[in-house]
This record gives sequence, C-alpha cells and structure tokens, in this order.
Amino acid sequence: MKPSGDVIAGLAPRHRQLLALFLLNPNVAVHRDTLIDLLWNRRPTKSAPRNLTTYIAQVRRRLSPRDPALSPLHTVEGGYLLSVPPGSVDAAVFNHFAAQGRIARENGDYHNAARMLENALSLWRGDALLGMRHVDELSSWAERLDEDRRAVTEDLFDVRLALGHHHEIVGGLAQWARRHPLRERPHRQLMLALHRSGRTHDASASYQRLRRTLVDRLGTEPSPDTQALHQRILTGDDLPSALMRLRAATQRAERT
Repeated sequence: MKPSGDVIAGLAPRHRQLLALFLLNPNVAVHRDTLIDLLWNRRPTKSAPRNLTTYIAQVRRRLSPRDPALSPLHTVEGGYLLSVPPGSVDAAVFNHFAAQGRIARENGDYHNAARMLENALSLWRGDALLGMRHVDELSSWAERLDEDRRAVTEDLFDVRLALGHHHEIVGGLAQWARRHPLRERPHRQLMLALHRSGRTHDASASYQRLRRTLVDRLGTEPSPDTQALHQRILTGDDLPSALMRLRAATQRAERT
C-alpha cells in the first residue's frame, strides 16, 4: 500500500510497525493476540491490549482523517483486516515483476526479462522496513525482502550477460561483489564479464580473491561450480556456454 508521504511521516514508530504488519498481510484478518505478540516481541505488557486498541484508532484516523469510519482498516471477528486494492503493496508488485522476469529469462526473452527485473528493482527506495527491525517479525520479513532483492539484482546481471552487456556491467558487478564478499554467484558473474571483456587475468585474480576470502573467513573452498568456471576461463573451454552453466548452478542453489 502506498499511503501519502504525509501519512507515513506523521506516524509514530509503533503505528508504523502496526501498519507494516498489516501491509505484509494484506486483505488477511490478523487476530488481536497475534498483533500483540508480534508488536511486543512475544513479551507483552499488561497494558498491551489497551494500547493496541489506541494504536488501531490512531492509525485509522491517519488513513482516513476526514472519517475514520471509512478507513480501510476494518474490525473483524477476533482482530483486524487492512483492505488494499491489487497493486497497492510494493512487495507484492516486486514479486510479480520478479516472477515475470524469471519466466521471460527461462524462455530466452532476455530483453523482456531485463525490463521486468528492472521494474522490480525500481520499487526499492532503501532498506526494507527501515527503523522497524527491532520487532522480531518485521526483522525476519526484512531479511527475506533483502535476500529477494539481492537475488533479483543478480538475476538481472545474468540477463545482461546473456544480452552481451559484459563491458557495461563490469563496474557494477565489481561493486556488488565487494559488497557481498561471501556470495559466490556475483563473483562468478564478475569472472565471466571480465573474461568476455578481454580481461582474463583480472577474472582469474577475482577468483583468487574470492577463494582467499572464503578460506580465511569460512574455512572452505569455492563451490565446484565456481572452480569449474575458473578452469574454463583459464582454458577458454566452451565459454559461450559458460553462462548457461552459471545459470544452472544458480538454479541448483535455489532448490537447496
């Protein structure tokens, strides 16, 4: 849901947390006891039920200042339900674009895949649920949303590699790999982009940096897929199909 900036800016922290819980469960009845447990991290105070009633009334007034009775936040048996129209929750729209992009990618329609994935990422305006992560349930949601964002970003890198945009994405991939030193997927993508840009030495150096990081911090070697890609880069073995193998490695990881 996309309330106006004034509505969001005017909400107190507890009200923002409450609204976030409803937006993560749009058009679904949420029991009062569940809301109390989640808002107070399963350690509610004696005043929590009374406070929740107050918060609900205040959020209703914010959502419908002229007439709270017309607020989309409804009282239902045992709890409350936030009624939102389709396309009003960014997380759901993000998931839709991401799914469409992945379908297009699997069908070889890389231009459409890039457009859908870019649409998904354009919805982000910063970290998910910023300032609300001390609520355990919202923290868990935020971590899932962050991981979804990372996966879609890397899906887009895959698509742009398939489109032959290796020169254009080397810089962005290098920055992304530095931000996520333990994620092997962007390092594989960077290795491939560097090699295709005529920088095989840099591609090998990128692999060695990844290997040192994994050994030093996790005590483990790169995965067989990453090692195999490095070997193919060194030998120049069937590099046009390396992207297909990279995608297959990603799909295996997603299933585990």
